[in-house]
This record gives sequence, structure tokens and C-alpha cells, in this order.
Amino acid sequence: MWQLPGWLSLFIDKYLPAQSLKKRLAIGMSWVTAGSLFRQIANFLAVIFVARVLGMSDFGKLAVIQSTVLMISSFGQAGIGLSTAKYIASNRVTDPPRTGRIIGFTLSFVSVASLVIGLVVISCSQLLSDKLLPGRDLSRDLSLSSIWMMFEIISLIQFRMLAGLESFRSCAIITSSQGALLPIVWACSLHNGVTGAIAGYSAVSILGCFLGQVMLQKECRRLGIQIQYRNVWRERSILRMSTMVWFSEIAMNATNWAVGILLARRPDGLAEYAIFNAASRYQNVLAFLPTRIFHVSLPVLANLQAEGNRHGFTKALVGLGAISLLVTAAGASVLMLFPDLLMSWYGRGFGAGGDVLGVVAVLCVASSVWTVASAGLWAAEQSRQMLFLDLLRGSLLVLLCLTGLAATARGLALAHLISYTACGALLVWALYRYLRHPWPVNEPAVRVDL
Repeated sequence: MWQLPGWLSLFIDKYLPAQSLKKRLAIGMSWVTAGSLFRQIANFLAVIFVARVLGMSDFGKLAVIQSTVLMISSFGQAGIGLSTAKYIASNRVTDPPRTGRIIGFTLSFVSVASLVIGLVVISCSQLLSDKLLPGRDLSRDLSLSSIWMMFEIISLIQFRMLAGLESFRSCAIITSSQGALLPIVWACSLHNGVTGAIAGYSAVSILGCFLGQVMLQKECRRLGIQIQYRNVWRERSILRMSTMVWFSEIAMNATNWAVGILLARRPDGLAEYAIFNAASRYQNVLAFLPTRIFHVSLPVLANLQAEGNRHGFTKALVGLGAISLLVTAAGASVLMLFPDLLMSWYGRGFGAGGDVLGVVAVLCVASSVWTVASAGLWAAEQSRQMLFLDLLRGSLLVLLCLTGLAATARGLALAHLISYTACGALLVWALYRYLRHPWPVNEPAVRVDL
């Protein structure tokens, strides 16, 4: 098995408490980091190839469609992925039958929701095209993206359920396989431009969804969990937390999408949005560790919170947060040293976005703090506070852009940086206050260490 670097193992040994917790987090981080690293590298290379094939204008169109897919997908998921991971983590050992019902309910709910969302997008594709970019017909590409959207929603939920089961090896296999399939996107874009790229992403999502279902069923059999599809409506209570998560995801994705569209609709907006999107791809590369820490830590922190283990909860959160911050800051420093060179990899015209990449580098550090700290609040079931902070961040972002800051790619990146920094400080303060409050002492659940 892929091993953690020596310095990271020493850090975990120093700052994470119980041996079983160290082992669970180390195993999870080993597998998830390896799989995600491969996926991020493959995705980054695919985007560079696609940008070189399409050019700045068509790459800007693809970026608009991708952001629209992400925004609409947040409606289809209904926030159920995060809450499902938490409830699976809390019940997988103590109540396997309920865990099977939760998985069955989630799969049924998301399958129906994704189908409805896909049909709505197809029927409203012309209207969406006119509203997004007037004068540029995107209706056919938006209709095709509905396939990508439907299977991407289901695939993400499968990943969250596997994380809740602490089946991190399966998560790594899925992400690695999806990364290996990404050359399909480049080949399709070479053959048929933007439409081909969307078809390629759709194919990758379909294959990834099929593999995810196979791995989920395999892990459930290994853990003695039987997925139930009958009488699952009794587990609808998980939607209470999902509602808060849903609103938070909508607040984040919808505001990010809205300010991007504001930039893209300007006279020279597609080129500026293409530069912003290209710089953001570097942010995605640096965000792979904080994001995977989020997925690994959420079920583990939820389990510690259910046991009333405040010491373990605090140590795990602080330790993983420090790892995320140090690694992200190191990567951000590289972006700040060679911004023009790194942006020029995307092709002609992108090199002018070096100043945008410099702002994005600092944004990476602020967003890494937000990502890991939010795992603590979600695991602690402080969903209302997290919703308020997401709404506040989104509102601040939109307000900054409406005042004219989103007129350029650099301005949009700066607006994101200000909103994440200001609201991230409030998020850390809210988490600190929660950890200072007394916790109830619960009897620890009997569990089997990995």
C-alpha cells in the first residue's frame, strides 16, 4: 500500500491521540491522497490539452457550461451526500441494518432527483442558453451536459457513502480510475470541440458511476451491511441535516456561478473568464489535500463526536488542519514564484493571467482553512452555523462583484479571496467556541479498528 511520507507520519504520531485513531486516519489519508493526487494530475493535464485545442473563447464557453453543471448538480444532490456520510459513520458498527436502509434511501432519492434535474435541463436548455450568454447558442451543449450532470451527482454520492464506511481504498480506486479515463475528454474535444469535451466528460461520469456502485456493493458485503430498498422512507430524518447542507451548497455554488456569469457576459468576458478558470485549475490541484482531508476527517470526527471524545476530536482536527495549511502554503509559494510560466502552459493568450494566478495562490491558503474547519462544524452537527457562514460568504462575494470588482479575472479572484478570508476567520472562531463548551460524556461504541 502507498505509504505516507515520513514527516507526515511523525506529525500524525505527535498530534493525533489514540492508536486506533492514528491508524484509521493514516490509512484513510494514504489511500485517498494517492487516488486524489493521480486524479488531480490527470485532470490538470486534460484541462491543459483541452484549453490548447479549444482556444480562449471556446474554453471560456466550456468553463461556463462546467460551472452551470456544478451549480445545478448542487440542487440535485439536495445536500444528502454529506449527511449520509455522517450517519453512515455513526451507525455502520452499532446498527448495520439501519446503515443499509440509509444507503438504500440515499441511492433511491438521488437517482430520482438526478433524473428530474436532467429532464429539466433538457427542456429548458434554450432558455438557459439565452440567459447565460445571449447571442451564443449553447442549447445543444447544455442538453448533452445533462447526462454528465446526472451521473456525476450519483457518482459523488457513492463516493461520500464509501467515505462514511471508511472504505478509503475503494475511494482511491474510483478516483484513480476516473483519472485514467480523462484522456477520453481530450480525444473527444480534439474531434468535436466543446461538444466533444462535454461528451467525453459524460462518458467518464457514466463509467465512474458504474464502478462506484460495484465498489459500494462490495464494501457493504465485506462489512455485513445489506443495502435495503424497501421501507427506506423511515430514514428520511437524515434530510433534516441535508436541508442545511443543501442550502449551504447552493449558497456556495450558486454565488460562485453567478459572479462567473457576470464576468463572462461582459464584452471581453469569455477571454477573462477563461483566464480565471485556468488559474482556478491550479487552485483545484492545491485543494486536493484539504478536500480529501475533509472527506477522511468527517466520518472519523463524526464518530468521535458521537462518543463524546472532545480531546480526540480537537487533536485530530488541529493536526489535520495544520497539515493541510502547511502543504497548501508550500504549493501556493510555487505558484507565486512562476505565475506567468505556469499560465502560459494553457496556450496562447493565457500567459497574461500571471497576476490572476498570484491572487489565486493566496486564495488557496484561505480556502484550505475554510475546508478543514468546515469539516469540524459539520461533524459536530452545527449545521445552522455553517449555513449562516456559507450565506454570509456568498453574499459578501456577490456584493463585492456587484460593486464592479468582477470586471476582470483578477478582480473576481480578489473578491473570492476577500470573502474566504473574512468568513474563514468567523468559521474558525465559531469552531473554537464550540470546542470550549462542555461535552456530554458518552459510553464509547464498540468498534472494530481497521
